[in-house]
Amino acid sequence: METVVKSLINERRNVVSRLRDHENIVYDLRTTVSHIDATLYHLGYYPDGQEAPKKSMAAGLFYKGELPRIILTQLRKHPDGLGLRHLVELICDQKGWEKTDKRFNRELRLKISRSLDRQRLKGVVERTGNEAIGVWRVSAHP
Repeated sequence: METVVKSLINERRNVVSRLRDHENIVYDLRTTVSHIDATLYHLGYYPDGQEAPKKSMAAGLFYKGELPRIILTQLRKHPDGLGLRHLVELICDQKGWEKTDKRFNRELRLKISRSLDRQRLKGVVERTGNEAIGVWRVSAHP
């Protein structure tokens, strides 16, 4: 009977040892899969092959408070007012950015538009004109 118990104990040790080896292999494989997933996401894809949402290209372009200052400077230089597209072009020229990248241009236009709306609510700037072709000016009564 003791030989059976000893052989069972030895067999259990072997199985536990193999189990630890397999757990280490599984851990290494999971780490590799997580690195592959991160690389795919960085390249713009989810692990299942679907395209991941792209991050905003206009994030982090300006220092804190820099964009409103640039906008006000440009609007003061042009007292007749500026349209949003022309304002975007002037800011791109000032910063030395490429104006032909449509995605970047759209993101920058949205960022500038949000900044103009915030300044309008504070009474710093005003918008005149219809919805499609509006002109932004420095407010006459701040």
